[in-house]
Amino acid sequence: MSTGGLTLGAKLGWASGDFGFNIFWQALNLLMLPFYTDVLGLDARLAGSVFLIASLWDGFADTVIGAVADRTRSRWGSYRPYLLFASPLVVVAFTLCFLTPDAPQLGLFLYALISQLFLRTSYSLVSIPYSSLSARISSDADERASMAGWRMFFAFSGGACVTFLMPLLIARMGTDDPAAYVIAAGAVGAVSLPFFWLCFATTREPPHIVDANPRGLSLAGFAEDLVAVGRIARGNGPLMRIFGCIVVSSLAFTMTNKCLVYYVTYYLERPDLVAAIVPFALIINLAFAPFWAWVAQRRSKRWAWLAANALSGVAYTLFFVSPSRDPVAAAAMIGLISVGNVAYQVLFWAMLPDTVEYNLWKTGHRHDAKIFGFASFAKQLALGLNGALLGWLLIGIGYVPNAAQSEATLWGLKAVMAAIPLTGVALSGWLIWGYPLDQAFHRTLTTPAEEIQVEPT
Repeated sequence: MSTGGLTLGAKLGWASGDFGFNIFWQALNLLMLPFYTDVLGLDARLAGSVFLIASLWDGFADTVIGAVADRTRSRWGSYRPYLLFASPLVVVAFTLCFLTPDAPQLGLFLYALISQLFLRTSYSLVSIPYSSLSARISSDADERASMAGWRMFFAFSGGACVTFLMPLLIARMGTDDPAAYVIAAGAVGAVSLPFFWLCFATTREPPHIVDANPRGLSLAGFAEDLVAVGRIARGNGPLMRIFGCIVVSSLAFTMTNKCLVYYVTYYLERPDLVAAIVPFALIINLAFAPFWAWVAQRRSKRWAWLAANALSGVAYTLFFVSPSRDPVAAAAMIGLISVGNVAYQVLFWAMLPDTVEYNLWKTGHRHDAKIFGFASFAKQLALGLNGALLGWLLIGIGYVPNAAQSEATLWGLKAVMAAIPLTGVALSGWLIWGYPLDQAFHRTLTTPAEEIQVEPT
């Protein structure tokens, strides 16, 4: 495994995979809840429950898929085959999510839930092996920060693509045509496949790293993996801090993203700008992802997280207290929020691979994909809680789909988008304050013992 010095082409080849993933992920986060409530006609509380149940299932599936991926062996490695062979399944599942069956509320709820479970499972079948590759192709902490920056660049490019292209295609075909949503989902989903296949073609898994994990698919093996997950949870302090931070950040900060369509449509009273302002936020993320990777390399990942906390705190406060409904002013404040929020995603993916070597140091085993599955479970749990909570909050503030909202409801919408994230800023800063795994400590974990003997503190 490289300890540094990956070519730019190798970094970009791996990072490009997240363009494909975020076609689905950003559609799930930004477009699907409004689709459920305003197009499918699902009660907001039931729609939120779909996200909660699907995310709880996702957390279980991520852990199992991580264990299976670690034990997979093929001539292409453990993780890369999933990029090639399982990716078309994600496109099919994504397309099915946008069908609009004629059914009562219970039928709509069950269809939305089953289709989203299918999407989440097929997505994880590709995304957990993909993310685990970041711990395989380099063991250099600074290089991983650079890789995470490029990953987020492609991630938000994919998000901007879907949030611009999908509403545009639907509008061209007619928002009243149920087939428009299915055709648009299939079209943008198909765009993802070349990026998965490019990632497969440009990455390699060193055989000695592949063989550092257990092999063989059996009940006894899976029982061992469950024990291993318990050891990881007990012994990997840096991972558990990241676990807490991603729960807090995903629960709190995603409130802003999921409410953005509602905010533009009802608070700004400019539904025509949804296709511009939502992708704009993602374009800001795209532009600043490399910046936060650079900051992490120049200072530390912990320092970068705390700096992002400070910026996010200012941005959310300005957004909450500003009475302006001018789209330009709104876009500026949303852009400032996005500059801070993108740091958490870059730094999460930059920190997580480093905990693999920490786990090897503490337990004697790498368990790459289990760690990524475990962390993904945290993220999915938080997003599920976020979706359920948001559904209830929308009802609580008096939201009525496809109708003019009261001033109290509009104020409540801004409170959901800003006050909850401000709490997240404070909690994640407290959690990350004691994060110990800086670049110097990580080098002691990846440098052979005969070259350096440093006792970590």
